[in-house]
Amino acid sequence: MQQTVTITDAIHVAGVLHAITSKMARKVKVGERMRDRSVLPKARPSDAGLTAGKGSSLLHEETLWVSTTPPVQGEAMEGADNQGAGGQGGPVRQNMYGVIDHDFTGALLAKQPREDNEENKENQGDETQGQQSPQRRDYLEHITSIGPRTTGSPENEILAVRYLLEQIKLIEVQSNSLHKISVDVQRPTGSFSIDFLGGFTSYYDNITNVVVKLEPRDGAQHAVLANCHFDSVANSPGASDDAVSCSVMLEVLRVLSTSSEALHHAIIFLFNGAEENVLQASHGFITQHHWASLIRAFINLEGEGVGGKELVFQAGPENPWLVQAYVSAAKHPFASVVAQEVFQSGIIPSDTDFRIYRDFGNIPGIDLAFIENGYIYHTKYDTADRILTDSIQRAGDNILAVLKYLATSDMLASSSKYRHGHMVFFDVLGLFVIAYPSRVGSIINCMVVMAVVFYLGRKLLQPRHKSAQGKFMAYYLLGMFIPYLYALYLIWAVFEMFTPILGRSGSEIPPDVVLASILAGCVMILSSYFINFIYLAKSTRKTLLALTLVCTVTFLLVCSGTFFPYSSNPANPKPKRVFLQHMTRTFHDLEGNVVKRDSGIWINGFDYTGMSHITPHIPEINDTIRAHCEENAPLCGFPWYLPVHFLIRKNWYLPAPEVSPRNPADFRLISKEQTPWDSVKLTFEATGPSHMSFYVRALKGSTLSQWSLGNGTPVTSKGGDYFVFYSHGLQASAWQFWIEVQVSEEQPEGMVSVGIAAHYLSGEDKRSTQLDALKEKFPDWTFPSAWVCTYKLFVF
Repeated sequence: MQQTVTITDAIHVAGVLHAITSKMARKVKVGERMRDRSVLPKARPSDAGLTAGKGSSLLHEETLWVSTTPPVQGEAMEGADNQGAGGQGGPVRQNMYGVIDHDFTGALLAKQPREDNEENKENQGDETQGQQSPQRRDYLEHITSIGPRTTGSPENEILAVRYLLEQIKLIEVQSNSLHKISVDVQRPTGSFSIDFLGGFTSYYDNITNVVVKLEPRDGAQHAVLANCHFDSVANSPGASDDAVSCSVMLEVLRVLSTSSEALHHAIIFLFNGAEENVLQASHGFITQHHWASLIRAFINLEGEGVGGKELVFQAGPENPWLVQAYVSAAKHPFASVVAQEVFQSGIIPSDTDFRIYRDFGNIPGIDLAFIENGYIYHTKYDTADRILTDSIQRAGDNILAVLKYLATSDMLASSSKYRHGHMVFFDVLGLFVIAYPSRVGSIINCMVVMAVVFYLGRKLLQPRHKSAQGKFMAYYLLGMFIPYLYALYLIWAVFEMFTPILGRSGSEIPPDVVLASILAGCVMILSSYFINFIYLAKSTRKTLLALTLVCTVTFLLVCSGTFFPYSSNPANPKPKRVFLQHMTRTFHDLEGNVVKRDSGIWINGFDYTGMSHITPHIPEINDTIRAHCEENAPLCGFPWYLPVHFLIRKNWYLPAPEVSPRNPADFRLISKEQTPWDSVKLTFEATGPSHMSFYVRALKGSTLSQWSLGNGTPVTSKGGDYFVFYSHGLQASAWQFWIEVQVSEEQPEGMVSVGIAAHYLSGEDKRSTQLDALKEKFPDWTFPSAWVCTYKLFVF
């Protein structure tokens, strides 16, 4: 606790000094920057409300969202041409929901809080002008400039946290006296099991959450949660997943905290630092933080792609009022219940913090994510410059409006009254969203079926009359136009989402077959609208021959390999994903003797093509070095980072020298004792890097009855082995845990085989000379993600 207070105090002082120096610098530069009046003012927490001056045309207004994207060099701001339709300074008005509205200008305006001191008004007015600086989307660029931010790395635990706290402190300094801001840095330790990727258990120690509570000055008994994560996967700057969402939340916090309109309920902003560790930080918050009991609903901001519209792809469970609130409040709603069904079916090998809040917090919520251009998701190409300003603007508009709506709504406090029921929701061509209760949908479906039956029955009973063929065709085409257009829109959405996902779905799913099946189904649906028109052709035979020819040519083109599936185009890359792990493995027998030791680079391709496209460029990676499964070891004796062994069955193992990390992992048996209920309790201790994987296999005649992880009941992964994902923050004590083995019949080979892998995802230990050399050989249309790891197997 003392350490946290000291850091926070230091950041407070640093923030004030930074604001003062920013003021001095702006006095010199503001005149030059103000010459271009076409540039929209940018909201910077580090600048607002700290310089004095007069003559501002926006004396009582401030920029709500950033809508400028300067050139790569960052020397000049873009003009108003890229800000959307209309000019600046549109009139502000209140809509029926009490949410700030405006004439669309590409940047929203909100009322500046009125201070009692008139001098403060003038200071704020002039400072708004001072915000016209060449700095571009500061939050997003500062976070991504840190680089990859894996949990436990200094980049994530120190640099990113420090930056967030600095900006939050500056926001607090300029906040309106109507509001109270509380900040807490939480470092939880815990464990849970999750039914994801076949099922496994997760353990975390001393990871980081930055939590901010914005509430009325007199406090609040209820709260809505906004969640993002600032950590990233290894080797990716993580702009869309999920730095941009944290940038949105920082700006929304700034705007709401300076608003002159009081909130009825609290808004908790959670910047979590371990989402990529399979949702650990959100679990630590919702199960352990003292503010968690206040939360009645949540909004989770995620990224499954880079840019585009943020899609509501999960909502609930039940609580239809929450979807209604989103549809009513969001300025640009975009939602699909079809996406929810697809995502929750498990077809997509991904998950979000939504699951944790739903399953462990029993809280309803909304899950939003950017879905376009998923080809560069979790790659080095996920950079800030690829996220369009329009996408950030749109997300900011929506999140601000929905959070403010919920924080001023009476329904939040009494949400349990509106808990039951389901909603059907979908957007219409991306223009607006329709939402209605599922019972209404059932009534509509029944009415449609009855109408169709009635119409067909009437047509069968009526005598046939010759009607005007042209008139019938005109009415038919006119009537089918909207359904056909909507079907095309849905098909586009399906391919936009599924095509990139199939590039990271493992080696067992043939993407061509999946996409061909989807396409065939779509063609059947679309052609069914016009199948009757084939009889209007002069020669039905020629029509069928033409269609057969098109099908044959398409089939031959696909089989010939003319269409290369990857691209290195800098503007629109579509890389092949490859994982490279330079590892040293050590296998021990029951007496603790080393029976096998080897070292090499373990290679995994994340799509169906394996290494077939890589071998021509790197001949040493071929089928002669295919990895072989160690039958007696859990998960085949390989250092799986996550239990995806059932998705990736094609591996390659290229011999290489041993690795010697400076922070070697240590694993040992502390005690072995017989319990009164005739089981054997094994207690272990492990130390090592921030990410480790623990594997257990119960040998013949033994079963794993319980352990000190999760809820106490061991959870098997696919294949029958046990997998534990472990991570810790910068500092953590040795990991101690125990397992109990029930032995029905003693075997000479032992009770259990236990493996532990240490993954070095950051710092110098993650690299090796051989790994770097191999990465350089990969073609530019690939994304090789590489790190060093060690693996040890023991038998007890």
